[in-house]
Amino acid sequence: MGRVERVLIRCGAVVSVARRGEVIRDGAVLVEDGEISYVGGRDGVGKWSKDDLVIDEPRGVAIPGLVDTHVHLAQALIRGFVPDTVTLIPWLREWVWRLQGVYDNEDGRASAELCVLEMLRTGTTTFLEAGLHARYGIDGIAESVLRSGIRAVLSKKVMDLQGYASIGNALPEGMVEDGEECLKQFLEARRKWAGAGGGRIDFWIGLRTPGAVSDEMFRRAAELAEETGAGITMHLAEVRDDVAYFASRGFTPSSFLRGFGLLGRKRVYAHCVWLSEEDLEAFAATGTSVAHCPSSNAKLGSGIAPVARMLEKGVNVSLGCDGGPSNDSYDMVREMKVAALFQKALHGPDRFTAWDALEVATIGGARALGLEGLVGTLERGKRGDVVVVRTGSPSLAPFTDPVSLLIYAATGRDVAHVLVDGQPVVMDGKVLTMDEESVIRRAEERFEAVREKFLSGRT
Repeated sequence: MGRVERVLIRCGAVVSVARRGEVIRDGAVLVEDGEISYVGGRDGVGKWSKDDLVIDEPRGVAIPGLVDTHVHLAQALIRGFVPDTVTLIPWLREWVWRLQGVYDNEDGRASAELCVLEMLRTGTTTFLEAGLHARYGIDGIAESVLRSGIRAVLSKKVMDLQGYASIGNALPEGMVEDGEECLKQFLEARRKWAGAGGGRIDFWIGLRTPGAVSDEMFRRAAELAEETGAGITMHLAEVRDDVAYFASRGFTPSSFLRGFGLLGRKRVYAHCVWLSEEDLEAFAATGTSVAHCPSSNAKLGSGIAPVARMLEKGVNVSLGCDGGPSNDSYDMVREMKVAALFQKALHGPDRFTAWDALEVATIGGARALGLEGLVGTLERGKRGDVVVVRTGSPSLAPFTDPVSLLIYAATGRDVAHVLVDGQPVVMDGKVLTMDEESVIRRAEERFEAVREKFLSGRT
């Protein structure tokens, strides 16, 4: 399919997320030259020509593209291989880091392509990568992401120590990087890839967890981000060990970040399970964002982040699927349900609703990335990132409240159509920009290579 100039979507309901509670029944969305020009009832669209792409889903629901703010592209390849009986630190030290520490560029690219294929197929139109190691092949991954048509914020992992929290020498040799090289590679990648694809691609700094980053490197990263306009992302307060590390140095998580100039807009911290009230107030006051990863935190026994409380405090919360061995999917539709159910269990059924779940997965994510003026809601003048979920299956009938159905009954497999920048990337459940069979076959081949390298290193 060549470039499409106009796309008309007519469906059973449009949920723009621009106004909470608003559902436009028998609605329509018109996208022209990549930009949304109309959102409303289907009768108000006006004329269209035979050359326009018309998507007609009488029982479909149109929503903004989903925004995943914590993605490990390199972990899709090792889904299902890591035991589900260990907590975070042994999970990292004995399994995930050692597996990723034997990757080469082919492994990294195969994993990234598998991850992007799944994200597109399940309605994610924008994502934030947690941090790419040089051994994964940054340029090869960026090329694949660009070709896929997805909107992406990639990041280069930055580190200059080998620990995790108070644990020294936690990282295996294969994951250790030189600090100066990290900064150099970030600058090269940002120069080459930020703004690519007509602005679809950006490039940030992905700081490794405290214990693997010196104070001087934290300062330099913050300065470099300010100089270049890049954002920063990092894992934070995921487990109690993280908070104990900060306390041993006389800090809370937020006071530590404040001391290095690491609070503010386009600063996205993943997990944040163990933030205090003081931390939440600091995040809210500075516009710092949280990437909530409920499935990952639950599987690893890390805890449940107090997201309802965060929202009440005014913290911007977004949603992330995390990685292949900790979720084990990159399906944001399923992740919205997990987020909603956990908050209800933690705080009560009225403290986090289906609308809250949809907002953190769309406009919350866009705001975290500094993209709320472009995506996150379906409004005139925004980019045409649109997802159509097809109802009518036994699990999505009858056609009652579209938002409730989307959060509690749907999965990413119900996604029928996806547009990014007004261009169709998924039609009738088929990804148009990638060869699905080839991607899966290549992932299977590269996993076998990684498994053999990993097992040979353990003997």
